Amino acid sequence: MKKYHLLSLFVLFLFVTINSCSSTDDDVIITGQVSDADSGDPIEGATVEIVSPEELVDFVKTNSSGNFEFTDISINEVTDISLTASSANYGDVSRTLKAAPSDVLNNIDFELTSNDSQGPDDSGGDEVSGDPEGAAAIILESLSSESINIRQTGGNISSRFTFSVVDSAGRAINTEGAVDVQFSIIKGPNGGESVIPDRVTTNANGQAVTSLFSGDSAGVVRVRALIERPDIGLTIISDPILVAINGGFPAPDRFFVASANTNLEGFGLISGNNSSLEYDIVASVGDMFGNPVKQGTAVDFRTIGAGIIEGSALTDAFGTARVRLRPDGSRPTSDPLGTGFFTVRAKTVDENNDYVESELKLLFTTPQALISINPNSVNIPANGSQAFTYTVTDENGNPMSAGSEISVSVATGLEASGDVGFSLGDFTTPGAGSTEFGFTVSDTDDENSDVIGTSITITVTSAGTGSTTSLTIQGTRAKSGGWKFDPKDSEQIFIEGKK
Repeated sequence: MKKYHLLSLFVLFLFVTINSCSSTDDDVIITGQVSDADSGDPIEGATVEIVSPEELVDFVKTNSSGNFEFTDISINEVTDISLTASSANYGDVSRTLKAAPSDVLNNIDFELTSNDSQGPDDSGGDEVSGDPEGAAAIILESLSSESINIRQTGGNISSRFTFSVVDSAGRAINTEGAVDVQFSIIKGPNGGESVIPDRVTTNANGQAVTSLFSGDSAGVVRVRALIERPDIGLTIISDPILVAINGGFPAPDRFFVASANTNLEGFGLISGNNSSLEYDIVASVGDMFGNPVKQGTAVDFRTIGAGIIEGSALTDAFGTARVRLRPDGSRPTSDPLGTGFFTVRAKTVDENNDYVESELKLLFTTPQALISINPNSVNIPANGSQAFTYTVTDENGNPMSAGSEISVSVATGLEASGDVGFSLGDFTTPGAGSTEFGFTVSDTDDENSDVIGTSITITVTSAGTGSTTSLTIQGTRAKSGGWKFDPKDSEQIFIEGKK
């Protein structure tokens, strides 16, 4: 048994067992290995293609162990299935199998002979001399681009292929052995993409050159080259070439503008060299299929009411355009939503040269906070607790900027629970959790029975400049005695000062 085969058979058996659970009862599974006929080594990246019947045409690539697998082959009667295995610098090998519904066909192996292999009469030189014989293989020499754009987007809309046709010894065929190479799209988005020309006669160097042109739809295109040799009953097929078509025009329902947070510290501020007051604004631009638009699509940005923003940006490979927004000292008051609110507007152009727009509402808040608390004095009863509610807003009554820190500290002998230490979320409207909070302070000192003064402090630190605002309230906590359990006497005893 050839090298790697025992291990690969076990792996394939396990893989097929797992995956067969997701196939229907009638689906056929075909597995096998492609290897070098001389060395027995597995060939990674070889193409195994179902070439007939036409409704089952498909292909897979071998893995690092030379293994391949076809699953979910749907047939409802006994069918002859023809497969061809091929790899660069090897001759193609074809097999025809007879399969019935629900068959699992393992060990469908292919041994490929290298085009450089020498027969028993070869002299041992590295090159085969003499005139080339008839076409035996077709090999992709070059591909100008693996990704092109949808037509009329202004980007690259074609990819050029150069194939080399060689004989069984790997020599490029010449003019005397010229053959016609047929090119076809075996799978694509059906948006009008085409191969032009679709039939080429090889030149003196055995080359055939053609191009794939995009249509109006995004997707992956598989192109195949084929040579028919009726003189010896041979069909030569290339490895399928994959080219991605992307980059359509901006679509209104795929155009959005956003920022990490909508509540930004910046009311009345100028950022200067303070990078913490610099905010990313990002536009996401997709085409009607939800694919990124062509890289380099221009997006215009502007602000209405406040801030200063970079005027434009070009989309990257993911269809995003990014600019920076900074506070410019403005104090927006005219927005319908209220003081501090303003608008960022992004704009681009669709295939009809109409504007596509998206808007984002943002809020500039002050670095200083306004803090109030109820009740506004401390009066904790003996062995008891006291509940407080408090509000924190910016100077305009809006929530503080996203990421601002709020903390509550208490004197020794007290413990606070509730909204006492947290980072504020991204809020633009006042209410519970954004401007309204609460906590409870409890007496934890079981030894001291004195009535003493105490304090509670609320501190707010803004997210951008780190400005700090605090509020402290004063008051007392009291002890009035109590009963204590004495484990020695198994009874309650009265402690002086308590009852």
